[in-house]
Amino acid sequence: MNSVFSLLNATPGLNLSVKSMSKRLNIKKGEVFYLCFKDPRIRRVSGLEVGSGKRNLSVFTIDPQ
Repeated sequence: MNSVFSLLNATPGLNLSVKSMSKRLNIKKGEVFYLCFKDPRIRRVSGLEVGSGKRNLSVFTIDPQ
């Protein structure tokens, strides 16, 4: 199972950055990016959701079901 998905699934609705997920899971940031884009259940957060006006962020989440 995808370790990033299981981390996000434990806290649904929480937006986590690649850096924080990397620290929590003890894996490289590049691997976290790869796992986030590989899994269709994980989506990238828009800047307006986290209070930033940026277009592309390194923040991901899953939608609570």
